Amino acid sequence: MTAHDRPHTSVCDPTGAPNAPPKQLAPRLQSLRGARVALLDNGKEFSDDVINAIGTVLKHELGVKEVRVWDKQFPAKGAPFLPELARSCDAVITGVGH
Repeated sequence: MTAHDRPHTSVCDPTGAPNAPPKQLAPRLQSLRGARVALLDNGKEFSDDVINAIGTVLKHELGVKEVRVWDKQFPAKGAPFLPELARSCDAVITGVGH
């Protein structure tokens, strides 16, 4: 029996190396008061509950001027609206569910 004929196991390493350079984070807002905040619902179970609760606190307790919810509908689905979302707000919070 040769080495080629023996039972074997292949191990794949999915980590790989990132193929995109790191990006600089946007500067922090000095305050949320008067800001336009986008809430991105990623579509996980109960994420809408999390997003709605955050939106209520932002408006009623932190003085956010506008809260807009964007819905991906499914976690693994892409979000083709991201450029529009970025242009329409001062900050983004993505919500996760259960």
